[in-house]
Amino acid sequence: MLWSLGCLVPPALAVMATLVRWMIQGRGNVYTYVTSPYYLADRDVGSRMIEDGPVSIGLDAIVALSCYAVALLIGAMVLRRWERRRGAPLPIPRAVHWGLALIPLLVPAWAFASGSFPPGASFTPPVGLVEAPADSITGSLAGLPAGTYQVTPHAGTSLTARLKAGGEAFDARFARDIEGTWRGAPADLRQPMSADISVATAAVDTGIELRTKHAREEYLHGGQHPRIGFHLDRLLGAGPAPGGGVAYRAEGTVALMGKRHPVAVTGALLPTDEAARRRLGFAPTDAVFRATAHFELKIHETGLASDAGDFDGDVIPIEVSLVLRRQADHAP
Repeated sequence: MLWSLGCLVPPALAVMATLVRWMIQGRGNVYTYVTSPYYLADRDVGSRMIEDGPVSIGLDAIVALSCYAVALLIGAMVLRRWERRRGAPLPIPRAVHWGLALIPLLVPAWAFASGSFPPGASFTPPVGLVEAPADSITGSLAGLPAGTYQVTPHAGTSLTARLKAGGEAFDARFARDIEGTWRGAPADLRQPMSADISVATAAVDTGIELRTKHAREEYLHGGQHPRIGFHLDRLLGAGPAPGGGVAYRAEGTVALMGKRHPVAVTGALLPTDEAARRRLGFAPTDAVFRATAHFELKIHETGLASDAGDFDGDVIPIEVSLVLRRQADHAP
């Protein structure tokens, strides 16, 4: 009997160690992420996403290990009954059972061996809520010429939707296939401006392959609606932002799954100095600035309404970060 109870010690230790790892992570995730992306503050792009982060154990792993321990206990009871009928121990089945009992220890060992999250790491992008006047336009990005600024594929260019479903909060992130332009005069925001940005539906990534596939095909219907768009309707107000740049309020329209949704936008336009342009991979003479935006979509107003029961809550916060570089003037 002692050997059968002893077989429960390794899986019990595995469950406790895995639970400790889950608590240390501090994110409360339900599902396990083999590589867990996280965000670190960055002086040039506000925050930078580290894609290949360490393993992030979820509650699913703890439940699975607990069920495994119960299965081992049942197996030990069956084996013990078998031995009683034979009237003698069965060394090989016992050895196999012990080998199976040691396997769960690999899970916490794998998680801890992958490393830990650095101090200051965040699992969500910074919320772009900023204070900006709604009835006056002041402040500017001095030194930047008027013209057409194009969205540049870059580590600082991404769109993130913060979702809650199945008792878990997670990000649906778009970090590629983001296109568009901003036209205006950064040094005088009172001048006419326009902006049109879009992202490929197929670029969505939720961190779990199967969930990403469902998001792309079943929720966003990527085959019918290959892109998600945003159009700037008008700038409502702007003013100097803490730490430099310009905070703004605006109205825009999001095109999502065949519907158009008016949204209230807040964000900031942030300059880059010569040193920052070098660090970002641009030429010192390039005209570059960053734009952030925050807005929210109500699920029941979108094409996701038929799947509203799958979500916890009705509001999806959207965070946008763009690196824009001025297009060269072309002679007629």
